Amino acid sequence: MNYTPLPPGIPGSHPGRLAGIDAGGSATRVVVLADGKLSALPSAPPMNAMLTPDITDRILDLVSAAAPDAAGVGLPGVRTAGTAIELSGMLTKQAGIPIHVADDGITTTLGAFGAKPGIVVHAGTGSGATGWDGARWARAGGHGYLLGDEGSAYWLGRAAVNAALRWEDGAGGSAAIHEAVTRAAGCPLADLVRKIYNHPSERIILTPLAPALSGLAATDPAALSIAHEAAAHLAALAEALGGRLGPQPVCGTGGVLSAPVIWERFAELTGAVRPLAPPEVGAVLLAAGVLENSHG
Repeated sequence: MNYTPLPPGIPGSHPGRLAGIDAGGSATRVVVLADGKLSALPSAPPMNAMLTPDITDRILDLVSAAAPDAAGVGLPGVRTAGTAIELSGMLTKQAGIPIHVADDGITTTLGAFGAKPGIVVHAGTGSGATGWDGARWARAGGHGYLLGDEGSAYWLGRAAVNAALRWEDGAGGSAAIHEAVTRAAGCPLADLVRKIYNHPSERIILTPLAPALSGLAATDPAALSIAHEAAAHLAALAEALGGRLGPQPVCGTGGVLSAPVIWERFAELTGAVRPLAPPEVGAVLLAAGVLENSHG
């Protein structure tokens, strides 16, 4: 098994063996912290508190494989403190060790800032932000592809298709976007539109178009405008939380913000930095009780 030291800035003086579980959108990642060193366990399928029917059994299986003294779990779909408390109590009783469950935005924020206050904007398939001022947590965005997720990969893909359609109509967009969309989709634009309307909830149809659009931004003004609009939407999430929590450092995560053109504009607007550590390390800090120990 490969061991790595904790990233700089992450508190590491925690007794015992701690497990951190991050139920991400593509996979569930598990790490163990012991004697100041991290080890990664095999990943598992993604989980969601609202969508996974056997969620407690799956978490208990992962905890059993890690054999920790305590575990932290960052889980999508945990929208209220009551849900987190209920799941934590149920899992703790069944496992016989403390298991702390929280919304995955909380564990992402803990990892990003090493359990210090800050605001994390995440832009992957969807988008949203979580912030902490040391005493209060707040969220913005995360309203899903129908009612929100501005600046996300889904939003970028939809904007790219819209620009391609407008170019065909002679009403805007660009030929370069039209070409990039049809090439990335692997079919004519009319077939892509039909596929989208036949499967409106299947986000994977549009999200692969996001890197095709951001890749054009260096040479195509229409693509650059869309990329900058995405960055502005994401910056607005940070600004909204800053208005509620006061000025806080900002961090950006997710595949959309790996595109230099979007990251550079987002960082220009917010002063954002990259995270100190990934969400599974934030889950380890949750297991260590950093919230209870510092602010209750």
